Amino acid sequence: MIEYLHYQNIAANAVIDMMRDAISGESQGRFIQRPSKVTMAIIASAAASVEFEVFSGGRTIVARSAMDGGGTDGQFPNINEKAFSFLAAAGEKLSVPCRETAAAGTVDVMLVVSVEPIA
Repeated sequence: MIEYLHYQNIAANAVIDMMRDAISGESQGRFIQRPSKVTMAIIASAAASVEFEVFSGGRTIVARSAMDGGGTDGQFPNINEKAFSFLAAAGEKLSVPCRETAAAGTVDVMLVVSVEPIA
């Protein structure tokens, strides 16, 4: 399952969770049903103005980091080029908090997430 999650105009200094707060609603892949390989690619429309983290259950997968910028609203990153992967156990919940740091309130975030059960 691949999902394309988008959040438009994060409020100045706000924190949102892309897996819960995307415009399209809560991600169907947020709750891991079976052991899975999770692949994500994330980009912001403004360089160095959004930080993100990735959590799976109680584990930190990506510590707070600056998000790649320069994306265009509605144009998602290529999951084959800019992605990272990790394994998630059954019962874990994915969380991708994003923090706007430039006090601008005009940044868009696009996230592609693939959750593939492991046979």
